[in-house]
Amino acid sequence: MKLKITYLSILFISGTLLSQIPTQKNAPNTLDEISIKGTSVPELDLSRSSILTKNQIKDRQIQNLVDLSSLTPNLHINANGIQSYGDIISIRGIANTQLFGSPGVQLYIDGVPQADVSSYTSTMYDVESVEILRGPQGYNYGKSVTGGAINIITQNPGNEQTNELSASHGTFNSQKYNFTSKGPLSDGFSYSLALRRALSDGFLNNSAGRDNTSKTWHGALKFFVDEGEGTKIRFGANFETHELGTQPIVYRNQNDFYARSTDFDEYTEIERNQQFLIIENELDASRFISTSNRNDWSMDPNRLDLDISQLSAATSVIIQDQNEISQEIRLESLEDNEFDWVLGAFYSDSEINGDSTRWFLTGFPAPANQDTQITRYTLDSENLAIFSSIGKSLTDKDYVSLGLRYDNFEKEMQRSKSSLLTGTTSVPGARDFSSFSPSIQWKHQFSNELTGNARVTYAEKPGGFSAYTDNIANSTFTEEETTAYEVSMLFSPSKTWGVNLTAYLNEIKNYQFELPDPTGMSTDYYVANADEVTSKGIEIEGFIKPSELLTFSITYGLCDSEYDKFTGSGLAGKQVSFVPKQTLSLSAIYQLENGIYGQIGTKTIGDTYYWNYAGSNQSDKIDNYTLLDASLGYDFESWKLSLFGANLTDEEYYTSLVNNLTGTPGVLGSPRVIGLSITKEF
Repeated sequence: MKLKITYLSILFISGTLLSQIPTQKNAPNTLDEISIKGTSVPELDLSRSSILTKNQIKDRQIQNLVDLSSLTPNLHINANGIQSYGDIISIRGIANTQLFGSPGVQLYIDGVPQADVSSYTSTMYDVESVEILRGPQGYNYGKSVTGGAINIITQNPGNEQTNELSASHGTFNSQKYNFTSKGPLSDGFSYSLALRRALSDGFLNNSAGRDNTSKTWHGALKFFVDEGEGTKIRFGANFETHELGTQPIVYRNQNDFYARSTDFDEYTEIERNQQFLIIENELDASRFISTSNRNDWSMDPNRLDLDISQLSAATSVIIQDQNEISQEIRLESLEDNEFDWVLGAFYSDSEINGDSTRWFLTGFPAPANQDTQITRYTLDSENLAIFSSIGKSLTDKDYVSLGLRYDNFEKEMQRSKSSLLTGTTSVPGARDFSSFSPSIQWKHQFSNELTGNARVTYAEKPGGFSAYTDNIANSTFTEEETTAYEVSMLFSPSKTWGVNLTAYLNEIKNYQFELPDPTGMSTDYYVANADEVTSKGIEIEGFIKPSELLTFSITYGLCDSEYDKFTGSGLAGKQVSFVPKQTLSLSAIYQLENGIYGQIGTKTIGDTYYWNYAGSNQSDKIDNYTLLDASLGYDFESWKLSLFGANLTDEEYYTSLVNNLTGTPGVLGSPRVIGLSITKEF
């Protein structure tokens, strides 16, 4: 495509600019850590939204991306049970579709963008902090961000060599072994290495077929260069592999909540690797940053018993590969500049290749009593974007910023399906999507204790193609358009307590919505556009420290999301699918002077619906549920011991419902897990 020429031009310009940038002569030093230090509760910041620190991540046993669900207001992860494949991540009612749409919430690791949601890294380890930004962010970041962003920040090396080895064992023979090593290799040159091995026997009661076991490897190796001459370089690679047994999908309302029986062994194998290069150079009044990134992800295969029983051996086998390269170039002001500004360009090129085979009984007399459908598809997408923002203090109490983004997407699909009953069909397509996204933000300091913030943003999520439909008219879906309004008040009278209150309104046109064919007469599965959706609500983040040893915190999010208009469906006036009504997180963290520490916390996820197009399936809902977690630890010299527990009340709950399977079965959440971990630093 013609955007490839643009990409090569960007790389050429990047190298040319880098070679010509004058450098500053500073003394050699190691890279400053860009992460947030591990305090119990960070200072609330309206401009950067929620931050989970290293201590919070450790205390609440946040080890997977899905563990972040509801820990910050209105962030929800609808988990499909196969790492990130098929997951739906939403913030304030804006989400991705399950298989074919663009992300509504973009994941970054150390500022490096990841590909689409299905290929997001699912495991969190060696993490320093997690930053969660709600609302559109595309005028500040390379990838378009309409709903929000999650930035996982890993630990960087310091001036001294450090090594850490840890092991944990818990319920269901769950085991985790971690090794990290980081430190200087020479003046201005340092490294960071992290490895994890995780094993589990799973929690299903499977009377036939394979259990939902898991065996995973994760690793990351990073290098840092800073010789004190104004240029900093970070480069590295990471990988993960997953060998998974049965997906935890079960029929609902059965006597044994965790029971499952299949005709054959189900399993999923996933591999992912990434390489990145970040070059940063400081000029007299600005900073130049180039971020190059490559993501490879493959699933070969995902093998599922479609009827979740020993009745007919109905089978689905999906093989999918995804490759993405991206390049971001940005100039930004330094911290003491009169104007805060960013000017950047972004390019990405991704290709998804899929091969799906389904075999099932049709219910017709022989020879039409069965069908094998094989769908093969290639989805190409190229994105070129230009983004900028500028901000200035108008008075000692008022700060105003403006943002603007332009995106152009070129998307193409080649797709064919063969069927024993209907023969071979082909659905090709190609389309461009372009958008301008402006934003304006105003901050006002009413007093030393009270700060206000208001923001209005227009943002678009591009359209695309659905590969699982024979209908050409249904294969294309259009852009999702969001006008977002937000007002926040931060009250911070002291270091011992504070509260951040936010009200927001998202008016969304052409809301992207993915479900099976509404007629129920075919196996089609595609993305449609709901005409109008409104999502509005409030968010509360607060903490109180009765003493230096004890901290209480609360986050609450209300999301009143509703289909206002959806032509051809019965969904008008109903709560938007996959988006919970509310989220709530409570925690108490204590740290005694003798090295003993601990926490107890809950997280609550409100009612979540999974509608069909007719809006007639009122019972397909995950009811409000609450999970309780706790930990108790002891640090002494170079050793750390921790007793931890998750879902201590042994709540029976689902993390998703599956509309495209008969009976809308549920994806199980984990029962109670109790374990012990030990860590040695050396």
